[in-house]
Amino acid sequence: MKKIILIIILIFTSQSSIKADDISEFEIEGMSIGDSALDYFTKKQLNNAMEILNYKNNRYRYYFLNYSKSKTYEGIQITVKPEDKNFIIYGIDGHISYSKNIKDCYKKKKEVKKEIDNLFVANGLDDTGSHPMDKTGESKYSRTSYELDDGALVEIICYDMSKKIKKVDRFAITLKTKEFLNFLTYEAYK
Repeated sequence: MKKIILIIILIFTSQSSIKADDISEFEIEGMSIGDSALDYFTKKQLNNAMEILNYKNNRYRYYFLNYSKSKTYEGIQITVKPEDKNFIIYGIDGHISYSKNIKDCYKKKKEVKKEIDNLFVANGLDDTGSHPMDKTGESKYSRTSYELDDGALVEIICYDMSKKIKKVDRFAITLKTKEFLNFLTYEAYK
């Protein structure tokens, strides 16, 4: 279990508080919210990402990449504003595929949740639902969310994706700024 925490690499800058104040205090594979994606990837790597998606009204763009330096994740997803020449990160996710057995994803989520619960004063909130990207409603998620003092979010999620939309089932650790989270909640899928 201790290895999972090291792999997730959640770092606090304040030793005296168990609850983080700011999303930028966390890292996934050494990357933090507020960093420039160009510190980790070249523009060529970004432009050749496995998947590039512009959200509604081109307010945000995510890049889904293989990250050769990753110790844990098969894919890293970073979200930036398309017009930002500095490629400042507003969201970052680490992904592990579970294409053959979604039950293993749920097992992994349960293990990680137990460890993360120990880092927070309050436990995360659990919810399930349909993935908003799949209009058929057949793709599902199971999520535990931890809201930080600054309104940002840390999540652990299992995605059980419909075969119709050609996305694999996966486990994800996500970090989102409050600004990006509000966009996803109130604008992106409406």
